[in-house]
Amino acid sequence: MVTSETQPSTGAPAAALGSPAVIAFATQKGGMGKTTLSVIVASWLHYKRGIKVAILDVDGSQLSVYNQRLREVDLIEADEEMSARFDEQNVEPYQILSGTPANVPELLKSLADDTQLVLIDMPGSIDVDGYEIAIGKLDYLVVPMDTSQYAVTTGFSYLTSINQIGLLPADRCRVIWNRYKPSRDALIADQLEERLNQYGFQCLKSRIPQRDSYQDSGNTSTLFPMPINYLRNSGLKDLFTEIEQLLSINS
Repeated sequence: MVTSETQPSTGAPAAALGSPAVIAFATQKGGMGKTTLSVIVASWLHYKRGIKVAILDVDGSQLSVYNQRLREVDLIEADEEMSARFDEQNVEPYQILSGTPANVPELLKSLADDTQLVLIDMPGSIDVDGYEIAIGKLDYLVVPMDTSQYAVTTGFSYLTSINQIGLLPADRCRVIWNRYKPSRDALIADQLEERLNQYGFQCLKSRIPQRDSYQDSGNTSTLFPMPINYLRNSGLKDLFTEIEQLLSINS
């Protein structure tokens, strides 16, 4: 049976050693692809790589991942062809739990015991209650940026705020270039990486080209991985591998 789950918070302490790796694609600037990247990465690693994934959707203003799962479940139940495709996949869907940033410690305790990787879909503002609690549970924070001045300024301000108030050290933060056009952005991205490194912030090697198709529902499903043909020259397969290596997880 395909399900989504919502768990309440009880203020429980953090999970003990041996808990899954935890990562978030997060930033305060809208349109940078934090939720899209979370779902694409989660679905590929879970359904194609055999890594036991979960998503915690704590972006309370939208709960877009959680609500997407609900819509997909309804669609599968109404569409025989899609239902058959899901059955042929023969992989249980990954957990999606919803709550608030303050709920994250308890949500982590509510995950299946064999969970290896957790992605947290964070709110778009650092001022949300409990934000610091959720950030404090991360192994890595990955901040999507494009090379526009506003995106870089906003992303850098977000990173320095996280670092300066002690929520997460710089060596556990990464930047990923998203909406990337090599002919336009390669030189400036290289220059920006040098500047970011001076402040202790590293960039992932993967750079994700701009493609409108990433927003298509069939490519951002929580029940199926992105189709292979969309991955060609996308940078995404490199990202999947890089995430596995960064977090030292494997199937």
